[in-house]
Amino acid sequence: MKTHLVAMSVALACTGAFAQSKAKDDSTYIQLGYSSTQYNLDGISGLSNANSLAITLGKNMSENYALEGIYATGMGDSTSTSLGTTVNLKLTSSYGLYVKPKMMISDAFELFARVGYFNAKSSITVPSFPSANTDNTGTSPSYGLGASMILTESIYGSLDWMQWYKKDGADIKGIGLSVGYKF
Repeated sequence: MKTHLVAMSVALACTGAFAQSKAKDDSTYIQLGYSSTQYNLDGISGLSNANSLAITLGKNMSENYALEGIYATGMGDSTSTSLGTTVNLKLTSSYGLYVKPKMMISDAFELFARVGYFNAKSSITVPSFPSANTDNTGTSPSYGLGASMILTESIYGSLDWMQWYKKDGADIKGIGLSVGYKF
């Protein structure tokens, strides 16, 4: 709870600071992204990378920052086999809320960061021991860095690295590629 209050205070402080910047770009945007996601869990070694899909809805509050909501879901299982037992992990219906500071480097190139919270939901299945199957949910601070290239007036592409979740022995991060549309 204390962490949530600190994060909300930082987000509000950033909002006030960024509100001083020019409100040149107040567009809304949506983007569809594909991510190669790496999972690490204490007690489960050798989990393979898995792919995930992310849909982002954002609102540019000024030319220097935006607010975003991200929905993510796994497109496949991350698998580990240890001592002849297979364990599958999959990200399911997860979401995050972010403040996105950004800076135009040129007319077509933008650098950005994301700071916020991510609510991760995952399912762990052990085919040989169905009673060991579990669904897990948790919320963690989340952050990332990226770059966008403007392709047309309303279409852009982005490449980013995100630390989606890191808490209680679970670590989810990934590199993503996305295409967005401003309207």
